[in-house]
Amino acid sequence: MDIINLILTLIIAILGGYLASKKKVPAAYMLGALFLVAIFNIFFNRAFLPSYFKFVTQIATGTFIGSRFRSEDVKMLKKVIVPGMLMVVLMIAFSFLLSYLMSTFLGIDNLTSFFATAPGGIMDISLIAYDFKANTSQVALLQLIRLISVISFVPFFTKKCYERNIKKSVNSEQEKENEKEEKLKIKGEKSFLFTIIVGIIGGIIGYFSYLPAGTMSCSMALVAYFNVKTHKAYMPIPLRKIIQSFGGALIGAKVTLGDVIALKDLILPIILIIVGFCLMNVLVGFFLYKTTKFSLSTALLSASPGGMSDISLMAEDLGANAPQVASMQFLRAIFIVGVYPIIIKILFT
Repeated sequence: MDIINLILTLIIAILGGYLASKKKVPAAYMLGALFLVAIFNIFFNRAFLPSYFKFVTQIATGTFIGSRFRSEDVKMLKKVIVPGMLMVVLMIAFSFLLSYLMSTFLGIDNLTSFFATAPGGIMDISLIAYDFKANTSQVALLQLIRLISVISFVPFFTKKCYERNIKKSVNSEQEKENEKEEKLKIKGEKSFLFTIIVGIIGGIIGYFSYLPAGTMSCSMALVAYFNVKTHKAYMPIPLRKIIQSFGGALIGAKVTLGDVIALKDLILPIILIIVGFCLMNVLVGFFLYKTTKFSLSTALLSASPGGMSDISLMAEDLGANAPQVASMQFLRAIFIVGVYPIIIKILFT
């Protein structure tokens, strides 16, 4: 039965991405898969992806982004460590403001509010919230709302408001990618095989390192190192659509009828989460744009408090620099998971 549900889920994910792309939706394959799989699961409760699927998707994402790293990207990243740290501090300050508003005016207890507004990963934050005896069901639901709202908002905001900038970036990036594809066309299969092997090795190392987003991050880092040193890392561009569909399906499969029913008791906190995090994204994104040499689309995606792999995957579709976005997202993930619990422990003990 599980295999049938798995096949159905993957077909629906790819169909959702295809339909969204036909409607010219930004980051179509991720958003289309996310919403169609979510609808399928709400009505039929049959969306199924095995536990190892997240591991495979994270390795594929890290490998794809790592293959896009160039030596100039590495040089650029050395210059944005300080702005990146400031970005995280601004995110935490904004999250604390949201948690204060939620606990003071909306009847959610202090601990639950702090974790519900944390700009980290759903799983990581929910597990930490459990250790602190917060209301984990509310935390998980509000974190899921945060993730879906940010992933839905960022592409549309970037595309609609800054379309000219994106077109220039996309054309520039596309020219570079076309040149790269031509160079690797003859030995593409061999390069692809080597890249996959390097990515898998990095992913396994990351998995056992227990770092936040370690599987994707180590896979990305090892493939990036391989590409900078050899210029032979290669992942076919069309593969990005499949990876995006799988990433969207992973999120959509988490949405259940129970979640939808529970929304009625959290209407005001949900509105605060959606408006607050989208506003955070815009303000912190413009801060990065003004303090670094990032393009506007790269800055907005770097400052997005969504999932690291999800935001990084949609970067190239929106004319952003995927390696830079992924690196900034990794910095956010490390800092939030490592420092946020310490801050909360100091505040509540």
